[in-house]
This record gives sequence, C-alpha cells and structure tokens, in this order.
Amino acid sequence: MQVASMNVATPGWLLANTDQLFATNLGPLISASAKAYCPIFGGQNSTATAASIAAAGPDYEPGALRDSIRFFLRLHLLIVMATGSDERTYAAYVELGHRIVAWGHDTGRSKPPQPFLRPALYTVRGLI
Repeated sequence: MQVASMNVATPGWLLANTDQLFATNLGPLISASAKAYCPIFGGQNSTATAASIAAAGPDYEPGALRDSIRFFLRLHLLIVMATGSDERTYAAYVELGHRIVAWGHDTGRSKPPQPFLRPALYTVRGLI
C-alpha cells in the first residue's frame, strides 16, 4: 500500500505524511484564513475610533498584525502564529481582548476580543 509515495511499512510514514499535509495544505489554508479575519487598524475588520487613528499619526502603516501571520512545523506540530510587528508583540491582546492603557495610564476601559486565529482554525477544520 502506498501513501503519498511512501510505503506504509516504512518507519515514520505517518509523521512524514502528516508533516506534508500540514506544510502544503493546512498551514497555508489556516494562515490565509487568519489574514482574512485579521483586523487592520483603521481598515479591514477595524473597531478603531477616529481619535485612535488620529493619535497613530500620519506615518502609521496599517497591516503589521496581518503581515506577521505565519506558519511553520516544529516537531511534527503545525504552529500558526502572529506577533504584531518587529517592535511590539500584541497579537494576543487583539485575539483575547485587553484593558486600554494610554501613555502608561490605565483608562479603566477595555477593548473586546477581536479573534482572528481561532476563527481561522475553526473555518479550516470545518472543511476537513
């Protein structure tokens, strides 16, 4: 019996085929879906207010969170991750929600979650 050009009697055939599935199918699908769900400050799926956008300044380039989404394999596990930008890692705060702190002061307000990684996983999982 052949599975993806490997004999199933070959040691490690299941891990090799699983890695191939992750790298060529699930990884690209989940990361593409996450990019579609990802909120972009002042753009796609954004809940930013006009004041927040103005405070960001004219030099702010949106899309850092979306652009940081990537996937890779580690020890036969598929990891889909996002960081935010090179200077700051804030993806978890967007995904899970957070308290709003401005210039080091807690405002007493909070930002609701804007999940993008979990919905991507659930969407692709529903296709399998």
